[in-house]
Amino acid sequence: MRKLVSLALVACLLTPTSAEAATKKPTPKPITTKAKVVSKPVVKKPVVKKKVVPRKKPRVKLKPKAPIKWPPPGFEKKGELYAKTATPKELLIAGSENKYIQANLIAKCHTTACLGIFVGSETGCDWWEINSNVLGVDPNDPTQRIIFGSLITLATGSKAKSIKPILLISDEPIADGLGIGAYTANCRIGSPIGKIPSDTYTKSPARS
Repeated sequence: MRKLVSLALVACLLTPTSAEAATKKPTPKPITTKAKVVSKPVVKKPVVKKKVVPRKKPRVKLKPKAPIKWPPPGFEKKGELYAKTATPKELLIAGSENKYIQANLIAKCHTTACLGIFVGSETGCDWWEINSNVLGVDPNDPTQRIIFGSLITLATGSKAKSIKPILLISDEPIADGLGIGAYTANCRIGSPIGKIPSDTYTKSPARS
């Protein structure tokens, strides 16, 4: 009886009693493969240069100036002659159309007394002579003005019934109450008496 029991025990020891005692088969691991990224060569597109076609600039048609009315309005008349003092705006416009006036407005008229005038004649002139006085404040009586000097301006001529701008330029430094006035315009025929254009300023004897 003991032998049977011992055999039975031995048999029990040799026989696997559960699945845990059995040899486990290795579970295959999933194989992951990385996709290879193949970079494609960059193909540059050829640059197509656009042809530059020169554009024709549209021609700007300048409107012809309106003919000046004659006799000119707002002018003082003496016989066949007309004259008018230019406003600052009119003088600037005249300077934009006349290089001589423009140059002297910049170079001289910001430091010395100047005056712009317009003149015209029924018959036309070979040259113009403008006589004027430079007036200033009397140092002995501030309420009065005296003549600081005289100015003779020579300018080129003008055609009949046309308006000509003339700039009168003195050598008198700008000061309060200083100005050019009492001018007389003379339409001359023949050879000029001096250089054209020119300004000759002479101080009054009391100031020279």
